[in-house]
Amino acid sequence: MNRRDKLLDWIKQRHKGQLIRRTAEPYIDHLIAVAELASIIPLGYETGLCHDLFEDTETIEAELLSALIGFDYTYHEAHLIMNCTVELTDVFTKKNYPEFKKKDRKAREGARLAAISSTAQTVKYADLIYNIGWVLRYDLKHALKYLSKKRLLLAVMKSGKPSLHLKAMSLINDSLSKLTSNSFTDL
Repeated sequence: MNRRDKLLDWIKQRHKGQLIRRTAEPYIDHLIAVAELASIIPLGYETGLCHDLFEDTETIEAELLSALIGFDYTYHEAHLIMNCTVELTDVFTKKNYPEFKKKDRKAREGARLAAISSTAQTVKYADLIYNIGWVLRYDLKHALKYLSKKRLLLAVMKSGKPSLHLKAMSLINDSLSKLTSNSFTDL
């Protein structure tokens, strides 16, 4: 078994029993989709698999680092994946900052994401592409607001892979155009 497969199996165990919201699909399907989109950059696949690890499981940084090294990732590779996973973990949450209003937390989180590494931004683009599809399928009621906010986020997140940024921005713009012209059937 190669190191990617070992990591995938380990991530599956960490997210075992989790489902994609409003579906019966295992959460690992989301992680694999993001990983595949992000695989256009070195270690993008691995970072995509791990991107929600610290938010959605009890896994800590040392465990991820140890696992990656155990799967034959170099010290440098393991640290890059782990650091990007940290960068992709929400900081300005209600739990961490209950004194801030949601709008303030979102603004701070957006500013933080604008400053993360190019690798982490590329994975975030992949995550947004997947999430846009989910919103259009399962939460059309909130799609217009969601897409508008993500367009603003992408306007400040410009350090990642340009082709994936363009794909995300095009998906947002096309979806907004269809939503505002009431062409829901085309989504």
